[in-house]
Amino acid sequence: MIAKFKDESGSAIVEFVALAIPLFIPVFIYLNSFASVSGNEAIVRVMAREGVRAYAASETDHSGRIVSQQAIVLIARNMGLTSSEINTLDINYECSRLPCLSANSRIRLTVSYSDSRSHRTIEASAQENISPWK
Repeated sequence: MIAKFKDESGSAIVEFVALAIPLFIPVFIYLNSFASVSGNEAIVRVMAREGVRAYAASETDHSGRIVSQQAIVLIARNMGLTSSEINTLDINYECSRLPCLSANSRIRLTVSYSDSRSHRTIEASAQENISPWK
């Protein structure tokens, strides 16, 4: 004789654990990866924006590059980049006129670095316009 179970109250929990949770694992992995990449892109945008501001606030092109690079490295340290990531920093300046700090010129700064976890190169640019009355 086969016994029949009339109470199936625990079966929904078993089905959820067996079916739904394995489907959520890839979603959690994707969201974690997306959050990491988004955070790194925000960091490099801050470095580019503040670096070009430091350049534009300087007196000469030479001091502007030095102050800008120092600001970028300081921000990178404070934002949690590792020393190996800081060593991969690539900083490029583009100026619409020479010298860069001449009146009505535009300075574009591009900052990139290699993320040690994802092994991706993350890049951002920012630009600053110099006043026509400088």
